[in-house]
Amino acid sequence: MNFFKFATLIVCAVFAVTFASCSDDDDNTPAIKFNPSTVSVAVGGTKNVKVAGGDGIYTAKSSDDKTATVTVDKATITVKGVKAGKATVLVTDSKKVTGSLRITVVDGVVVDKAKTSIAVGKEDVVNISGGTTPYTAASKDDKIATATVKDAKLTIKGVKVGSTTITITDKNKKTATVVVTVTK
Repeated sequence: MNFFKFATLIVCAVFAVTFASCSDDDDNTPAIKFNPSTVSVAVGGTKNVKVAGGDGIYTAKSSDDKTATVTVDKATITVKGVKAGKATVLVTDSKKVTGSLRITVVDGVVVDKAKTSIAVGKEDVVNISGGTTPYTAASKDDKIATATVKDAKLTIKGVKVGSTTITITDKNKKTATVVVTVTK
């Protein structure tokens, strides 16, 4: 009889510990994500990146302040290129949820879109930074798309269906390219 009471007491204790260790405080904080998910910025240039996820209270640190620095303003981090190279920005929220963003700093011309798709007769604008102004632009095939530059903005116009490459060149002959697909 004592054995039965003892076994019942043990089973009750195991259940009590099991149920007490379960709680409703599961952390469902979403992962930290970035838009854009990778960043290329020119030396001396800046790039804004939107942060989502986590609890919304962010801090950020660059793995190499000699390559890229970072500041935070609410859900936007601003990356500044210091010298050519690579760095990683670690963003942490107040619950210690983290996300990392790869940064490439280039000593040359940078475009905010490496690829674009436009319809025949339509235009798209690509922002240019880095390098040394003035910039020029040339389309590999003007029959597919044309390109003009004004005030660090590349305007691409679709002419006919196809694909081509636009090359942007700065005063020092440094270049960047944009791949253009023109659709109907």
